[in-house]
This record gives sequence, C-alpha cells and structure tokens, in this order.
Amino acid sequence: MKIERPQKSEMCPVGSHIVKGHFRVCQSGTKTWIDTHRRKNRGKKFIYLSENLLYLYWMTKKSYKKINAIKPFKGYHEFDSIIQFWLEFWNSRFKNLPKIDPLLIKALIAKESSFNPKADPQVSHSSAYGLMQIVDKTRKALAGHIKSSVTKEYIAVERKDLEDPVINIAVGIRWLILKYYNVQKKKGNKLHNAIKAYYGSKNEKENNEYFQKILNYYNSSL
Repeated sequence: MKIERPQKSEMCPVGSHIVKGHFRVCQSGTKTWIDTHRRKNRGKKFIYLSENLLYLYWMTKKSYKKINAIKPFKGYHEFDSIIQFWLEFWNSRFKNLPKIDPLLIKALIAKESSFNPKADPQVSHSSAYGLMQIVDKTRKALAGHIKSSVTKEYIAVERKDLEDPVINIAVGIRWLILKYYNVQKKKGNKLHNAIKAYYGSKNEKENNEYFQKILNYYNSSL
C-alpha cells in the first residue's frame, strides 16, 4: 500500500483549520465563490483537527528506520515511520511516559486490523474503524464531547478521517497514552495494563487474552 501525501490545501498548522471552497450568498442574492482557505481557530481550546495531524506528519523532515515485520504478516513497512513519528510527538507533549517500542504498536495494529486501513468489524455493537480500530466513543472522548480523563491535547476527527493511516495511528497512540495515565494505581506493568485497557473489555480474561496475542506477535518478531 502506498500512502499518498495530501495536497497542501488539505493540511494546515495546529491552531487553524481549513475552510473548503463554497458559495457565499450576499444580501442582494448575488452568489460569490470563496476559495479554499485557512482560518484561525476560535476559543482557547487547544485541539488537533485532521488537517493539523496531516500537517505535523507530512511536514517533518526526519527519516525513520524500518521496523521488523510482524510474523506471520509480511512487510507493511509503509506504517513504520508513522508509528515512530507519533510515538516521538506524543512523548514530547506528555511527561513521564514509558519508552514504547514501535514494534509493540505494530503488533497491536496487527491484532486490531491485520494492517487493513479500512478494517470494519461489521458487528452491530461496534463502531471500531481503521488500523487501530478507533470507536466513536474514543473520538468523542478525545474531542472533549463526553466525560473522560482528557484535559489537554484534544483531537477532533470524523470517522471517515480514520481511513488515513497518519490520522488513525495518531489517534490510537494518543488513546493508549490516556489509558496509560488511567492505570497508574493498578498493580503490574503499567504499559501492559494500558494495552489491556485499550481493548477495554469488562471481562478481564478477554483483556488478558488480547494482550497475550499482541505479546506473542511482538516476541516472535524481535
């Protein structure tokens, strides 16, 4: 899969958003076409939109190394730089995070979607979508629309946006970080507990089985 770089008109720096081209109707009834342009966000809430996430990734000039393939999957190295970029970016935005091996995130993606950017579980009770299977509740929580532990670094994206690997992985790693902060009082390895919480089943056995599958992928791919 080749990941296409977006057009400049589809990206903009954090703190602004893109207003797509549209007709404006004057009081006289005359229609005037307004070209696509950037506009500064209103309010004090610091939030990342899809166009901001794309801008952050695609404007970086740093190169990243290849991550091992997840056995039995072959390759999928097109996601390697995206995983490493967002791990570094979110690590720069939050304090006291553990060092997360990019291979572990790649193993999580293998478990969640088998590397299918349009993975849809096709079950009535799930809204999960994309590489890291982001559900609607996660999107709403990260955008600050429902009660959660999110107090900064908000993200607001649409479900359709999650088809883009850059956006999906940005959101997925941000959500994993939130889970990491939420399990601080729980006994055991905090990162492992965060991955179990990422799955989020009320059945602890299912959470453990989920994590073990990811760990198996990870260990067999070292």
